[in-house]
Amino acid sequence: MRCAIFPSEKYLGHTLDLTQGEKKIFSNFRDSTRRNIKKAQKEGIEVKILNSLEGMEEFCRLNCMTRKQHGLPPQPFNFFKSIFNHVISKNLGNIILASKGGKNIAGAVFFQLGEKVLFKYGASDMEFQDLRANNLAMWEGIRLFCNNGHKSFCFGRTEPKNKGLQQFKAGWGTEEQTIHYFKYDLTRGVFFSNIKNTELGMRNILFNRLAQRMPIPVLNLAGSLLYRHMG
Repeated sequence: MRCAIFPSEKYLGHTLDLTQGEKKIFSNFRDSTRRNIKKAQKEGIEVKILNSLEGMEEFCRLNCMTRKQHGLPPQPFNFFKSIFNHVISKNLGNIILASKGGKNIAGAVFFQLGEKVLFKYGASDMEFQDLRANNLAMWEGIRLFCNNGHKSFCFGRTEPKNKGLQQFKAGWGTEEQTIHYFKYDLTRGVFFSNIKNTELGMRNILFNRLAQRMPIPVLNLAGSLLYRHMG
């Protein structure tokens, strides 16, 4: 008799088919996504595709702003430097930065594996959010990989409760999948599900609110000390 196996966690994945071609891909975007791209272009946002350590440093700076906005310590620069050394410098990824008047205001980091592409990190300066620079950076990344012969573009996983991010990714004409995570207890020989800890959840909320009020240099220090233990 078989026992039912339940996933310990569930996420959503969004994948874009790049084999359709640039024109078809753009036409399949949600109307609001196309408008945001066109607005960024109209506002004079410039986009650069980089494979340099200086580009990674700039992305890291933007990432500090985004992590503060989310109430989380940023990953230390050494983390991104390792990504540069082992991925970007090996031509296995790209950094895309979007700027206005010479000031970088949004960026994205992509990984490549054969014919597949993964959107790994995104960051932006919220002061310029209305310019939609992050949308143009994403579109230029999609165009780059589409024209380079890659076949699929993965937007990464999303928590089901994060409806805003889910809607953002769905707006790019993606196909949505459910991603199940299973955990197995070797000592007991059974699969098990996560138990929601309300007290722990409240502590995380309080920490996020505190982090949002911290100066970025203090958050950077916290990230250097804590990131290996946190997501």
